Amino acid sequence: MAQLITEADLDDLELRVSDGPGHHLAQAEKLERWAVEGDGFVLGDGVRRAQLLFIAAEHLEAAGELERALEVARRAIAASDVEPGEAGGTLVALLLDLGRRDEALAEADRLRAERIENWWHLLSVAEAFELADELDLAERWFVITLRAVERDPEHDVDDRITALAGRYRVRRDAGKAEDVLDLETRELATLLGVELT
Repeated sequence: MAQLITEADLDDLELRVSDGPGHHLAQAEKLERWAVEGDGFVLGDGVRRAQLLFIAAEHLEAAGELERALEVARRAIAASDVEPGEAGGTLVALLLDLGRRDEALAEADRLRAERIENWWHLLSVAEAFELADELDLAERWFVITLRAVERDPEHDVDDRITALAGRYRVRRDAGKAEDVLDLETRELATLLGVELT
């Protein structure tokens, strides 16, 4: 009889304390089994194949298995239940980690051309560029994220400060002079009690 995989199972797996590369590899292998072994596992409500494979790719990346992580992320993109733009940050980060900058830029351009509306997927691209110290690209993607937040009729001030704070960080790290959006960021952060790190 197939084992039902629920959101609680996924939460339990993700809340376990990491213990180095071996732990991440074990987590990735379990997530891949859940995603692809259709006879052994059934996915419950709220659990998607693509989601499991993306999380597996993140564990593989943490374990230093970058090529394998990229292969798993690409399998996630091919899954029938993938969300538009869901792969963005993961693919860009992996390609940058592998030194394949041109491919990372092409992936980011492809996402921008798709006009992804889920701003948190765009945010992950901005953060990938930030982590790779690609500050100008990160700033651009934080602005793209901010514009998507502004188009979201359900956005709130916390969503706005998330995008603004990222932009503020990378501009500060790049040594750029303060502009009107930086001023708004500082004022909004003060109002909300958010520390700009």
